[in-house]
Amino acid sequence: MNIADSEIIVGHLASHGYSKVSDPATADVILLNTCAIREHAEERIVGRLTDLARLKATRPERLLGICGCMAQHHRDALTARVPALDLIVGPDGYRRLPALLAAAEENQGRREAVTDVRLDPDELYEDLAVARPDDAVRAWITVMRGCDKFCTFCVVPYVRGRERSLPAEAILAEVERVAASGMCEVVFLGQTVNAYHDGQASFADLLRRTAEVDGITRIRFTSPHPADMTPELIEVMGTVDAICPQLHLPVQSGSDAVLAAMDRGYTIAAYRDLVARIRTAVPGIALSTDIIVGFPGEEIPDFDATCQLLEEIGFDQAYLYKYSRRSLTKAARWEDPIPPEEKSRRLTHIIDLQEAIAAERNARWIGHEVEVLVEGPARRPPGHVVGKTAHFTTAVVPGPAEPGTLVTATITSATGHTLVATGPECAPGLSAATSGTRAAAD
Repeated sequence: MNIADSEIIVGHLASHGYSKVSDPATADVILLNTCAIREHAEERIVGRLTDLARLKATRPERLLGICGCMAQHHRDALTARVPALDLIVGPDGYRRLPALLAAAEENQGRREAVTDVRLDPDELYEDLAVARPDDAVRAWITVMRGCDKFCTFCVVPYVRGRERSLPAEAILAEVERVAASGMCEVVFLGQTVNAYHDGQASFADLLRRTAEVDGITRIRFTSPHPADMTPELIEVMGTVDAICPQLHLPVQSGSDAVLAAMDRGYTIAAYRDLVARIRTAVPGIALSTDIIVGFPGEEIPDFDATCQLLEEIGFDQAYLYKYSRRSLTKAARWEDPIPPEEKSRRLTHIIDLQEAIAAERNARWIGHEVEVLVEGPARRPPGHVVGKTAHFTTAVVPGPAEPGTLVTATITSATGHTLVATGPECAPGLSAATSGTRAAAD
C-alpha cells in the first residue's frame, strides 16, 4: 500500500512539472511516505528524517516533507522531533500536494510546517496518474481505502479513515493500462480488500472481470479479512485460472480469548473451517498469515495455542510481530503486563517454529517444475535470476531472462525462504509483453 501510494504521489507531481531523481542530495523536494502500523517502523522513519534533515541543512531552500499514516498519526510530535520539516501531509492529502508544496516554499523561514491531515471520506484518487518504475514486473492497484473493522490493536481506521471502494470501471481501466504496458500480474490492495464493493460489483465480481482482460495471467490480492471470505469469493478463487493459488489470511492469534480481546470477529474453529474450505476449492494453495505475540492478556496457554495452530495449518509464510501499543486504539488504554523480554522470547520461539515449517513446506517443491515471473538478477549463484512463483515463493533459477519474463524451471533445492533451480537454462515461458516466510522482529 505504501508503494502504491508513493506511485500516486510521483505520478501526480509529474503531471505538475516535477521529475523524480534517484539521489536525495540532488532533489529540490524530499518526501518520505510512511507507515504507522508498528512502533519500530515509526522509529526508523524518525531516524531517516533526521538523516534527510542534514541534506536540508546544506541547502535550506530544499523542502522536506512527510506523507502518509505517520504524518496523520503523530503530526503534533513530528515537528518537535524533526524541526526541519516543511510539510506534513496525511494519506488523503496527496491530491493537494502541488499547492501544499507551493505554500511550504512561501512559508520557508517561519519554521512552521504546512500541515494537511484532513481525512476525506470521498477521496479515492481514481483519476490521478500512477507512475510505476520502468522495471516494475507487477502492478500494485489500490481498490479500496480505509477500514471499518476497528481491531483493538490497530490504528489504521484512525489514520486512513473508513472503508470506501473505487468504481470497478476505474479499476478495470487501470488493469487494461497495466496489461498494455506489458505487465502480466496485478495485485489488488486494500486494508480489508475482500470487503470491496462499489455498490454494484462485489470483490468476486471484480476478480472475475479482471481475469477477462487480455494479457493478465496472474491476479493476487492483499490483505483480506477472514470474516469477509465469502463462499462466492472462494468459488471464484477455485475456478478462475488467473487468480494465483496463494492467499494471505491474517489470523493474529491461535487463542479464542485473545481473538475476542482483539475484536477480530471470528473464532479459531471458524478460521480452521475457512482454511479447509479454501484448500478444498484451491488444492495446493499457499497460505501466509500475520501473528502478534504478547498482546495484553496473552497467557502462556494462549501463546501455546498459537504455536499449535501454526503447526496444524502449515503456513508457507508468516509475518510475526510482538505487540506494540498504538495510541488512539482501544488496547492502548489497557494495562500491558507482559514484560518486553517475555514478548521477545515468545517472538523468537515462534520465528524458529515457523522457519522449520516453511523449510519443510518448501522442500516439497524439490523435483517439481515451477513457473517464475522474473524480477531481476539473483545475488547468487552467478548467471541466475530471481522472481516469484505463482504461489508467491521466491525462486532463484538459471538465466538469462529479462525482468517481466515468465520462465519455467525444475526445483533442485529449497530453504525456508527460497526455492532454487540449478542446471541448464530454464525454459522460456510467455513473456509479460506477449502473455497478456518472512519473519519480522519489532
